[in-house]
This record gives sequence, C-alpha cells and structure tokens, in this order.
Amino acid sequence: MTASAWSEVRLALGGALRLAVGDRRGLRCFDASIDGFWRSFRAAAICYPLYLFLLALRISHAQWQQSGVVTILIVETIDYVISWVTFPLLIPPLCGWLRRDDRFFAFMVAYNWSQVPQTALFAVIGIDGLTGLLAPSSLPGAEFVAALATMVYEWYIARVALAIGGAAALLIVLIDLLLGTALSSIAEALY
Repeated sequence: MTASAWSEVRLALGGALRLAVGDRRGLRCFDASIDGFWRSFRAAAICYPLYLFLLALRISHAQWQQSGVVTILIVETIDYVISWVTFPLLIPPLCGWLRRDDRFFAFMVAYNWSQVPQTALFAVIGIDGLTGLLAPSSLPGAEFVAALATMVYEWYIARVALAIGGAAALLIVLIDLLLGTALSSIAEALY
C-alpha cells in the first residue's frame, strides 16, 4: 500500500476507536465517498488473519482431522467473503425504507472499519484463553461480554452514522447478527 493508503487506514482505525468510546466525531475520520466505501473493504484484508486465528481456536482438532484443513479453509474463506459482501447489499433497501439513502456510505464505511477493533477484541480474548490469563471457565463469559459490547458498538455506529433512532439501529444490528449466524451455520454444515 502507498503512504496515503496507510494514512487512510490509520485515520479510519482512529475513527473506529473514537466511535468505540462513544465519540461521534470519529465519523469525521472516514471518507464517506464511493471511493472511500470501496477502500473500506481493506478492513476485510486486515481482519482476515485474525479471522483465521479465531477459526483455529473454534474448530476442534477432531474436526480438522475429519474434514481436512484445506476444505475448512476454503469453506470458511468463502463464508468470510460472502459475509463481507452480503451485509452491504442488504443495507441500501433498509436505508431507503428509513429515508437515509444519503447516509449509506457514511454508515458502511464506519461499519467496515469498525470490524477491525471488534475482531481484534475477540483475538485478544482468544490469546488470553490460550496463555491462561483467562481461566477456561471464564472464557465463555468474556466472549459473551465482548459479543454484547460489539453489538452495542454497531448499534451506536448505526445511530450516529445513519442519524436514526435506537429501535431502527437495533434492527440493523439484528439483521447483521442473523446474517452472520445463518452464514456460519451454512458454512459449518459444509464440512
């Protein structure tokens, strides 16, 4: 990547972290143009290694043996790409219904970049579990709290980026949650 691309990544991640602490000024850190929208998918490339790490933690040794590393990696990579593509395809009709067509790019750019700190959070919890910093019995609780925190984070991003009420933002979070759950279930059924 060029120096300007790195600068944009740094600025966008700073904006994502500002939003994570409830600072709506984080929205100013994103390029909410069509070009900024396409470049925000760089977040998928940044998250992919962390996704593979989390996948390695989630899949049991027996499952790796039974299905094979290549099969699981291919299926999960396809699932990863589909999830990054499908959500942005579902949001324009919803933005139209909410009369927020003009805010689609602002929301999607912030949403895409917010995936980096969210994925990093789960990776840190996974590392803590591996190193013993978190007791095995507390790992599910930490993952649950992180999942709740990421849903609140996405809810906040939807509220401020789309300038909508809490119930409409909750609808967006639920769509994302249901989509992710459905895609993961389909992927896991394939291996």
